[in-house]
Amino acid sequence: MAKVCASCVQKRIVTENLKEMKKWLFFGGGVLTGIVLTFAFAFIFSASHSGNDDGTTWFEKPGDVIEVKAFKVFQVLGKDAALVNGATHEEYDIYSGAVYLLTNEDGKYYYDDEVVKVPEGKVARQVGIYQYQTKSNFGKTVPIIQIMNE
Repeated sequence: MAKVCASCVQKRIVTENLKEMKKWLFFGGGVLTGIVLTFAFAFIFSASHSGNDDGTTWFEKPGDVIEVKAFKVFQVLGKDAALVNGATHEEYDIYSGAVYLLTNEDGKYYYDDEVVKVPEGKVARQVGIYQYQTKSNFGKTVPIIQIMNE
């Protein structure tokens, strides 16, 4: 039987322990890297989608004048905002024109079937666009308008 020196056995045990420790450090490093990358991607994704989630895009300055003089509310979206149809034949109470998002800065609340008329000396101007999904899951894009001085 061959004689094994004590220092050789000790070196072998230390080498085996180091190999085992390296495996666990490598595994732990991989887990830690996975966690860090998951949080990094989550942060990047949330930052890129945290913009304007309400569907509105506002112009820097008011745009085109909308040549419609009356609108009828068909859906109130909250304080200061309602989806409206433009008048096609106001004298016959027909409001089947284009759809707009009517907003105001006066704190006025709109209500269903309200007719909003553009007062003399004022105009309806496009100030942005609004994108939303209908109940039928159709994507719609409509002008945002405000009634303002000419």
